[in-house]
Amino acid sequence: MANLSHLSMLWTISLLSLSSSLSSPMLATDLNDQNTNNDLNLTLQEKSTSTNNFSQQSSVPNQPKYVIEFQAKSSNEWLIMVNRQPVFSVKDLPSAAIATAKLAVILNATDFDPQQLEPLVMDGEYVGKYKNTILFSIPKSEVVNPSLNLTQWINSLRVATGAEPMTLVEAQKQMHQLTATSEKMDGIASWYGPYFQGRQTASGEQFEQQDFTAAHPSLPFDTYLKVTNEKNGRSVVVRINDRGPYIGNRNLDLSHAAAIALNSDEIGVVPITATILVPFR
Repeated sequence: MANLSHLSMLWTISLLSLSSSLSSPMLATDLNDQNTNNDLNLTLQEKSTSTNNFSQQSSVPNQPKYVIEFQAKSSNEWLIMVNRQPVFSVKDLPSAAIATAKLAVILNATDFDPQQLEPLVMDGEYVGKYKNTILFSIPKSEVVNPSLNLTQWINSLRVATGAEPMTLVEAQKQMHQLTATSEKMDGIASWYGPYFQGRQTASGEQFEQQDFTAAHPSLPFDTYLKVTNEKNGRSVVVRINDRGPYIGNRNLDLSHAAAIALNSDEIGVVPITATILVPFR
């Protein structure tokens, strides 16, 4: 953050310039040694009708509905904000500028529909998208539970733009493009965690207790199940990547994260209903 302490920059992008081919976004840089500011904010301002200069304080009455900004949280984490609400983060300044400009155009379009803000898994990356436009991505290799991160980010964006947040199961089914089948099983589920962390599962993967996975005696690996705790009605989608459990009459061994989602981590063993999910495309 040393470089940021000597830099105060105002990125001013006209909403008109972003949505029109007649002009392009402009960058205003202000170096001020007496009054430095560690935050880099992108503020949408209207273009003056009498000059091509961009004012830092807009007097045009028709302000954009959604003001998009970005702010440096650290040297490698930049928060993207919608009307001052943090929605997701990126790693560097160029990515922050691109994401902010993209959101400025999409969110302030006259036909913007926040219900079309959706999560999706594409080529190993967990992405937030609007229609066919990718707004952000989360590489699976960089987080322990990408589906949870993606759900949180897409819901932050939906709430900031007036849409209802998706439930965890709704988001998981959407991102993995899954639909329910008529195949269900009732049984008992336990969970396993810290002792097995990092060990190799029966599928060959390393066990990650903070991901939404489960062990089953015979279901094919990569089978997705919607698991519902019959004691409280809470549900989560898990992927089979291991074998087990081998104790008593238990049918499913959940990761610690999945047990937390079902609120079964303290009681340990709960009755469940599991529904097999399959791709709908």
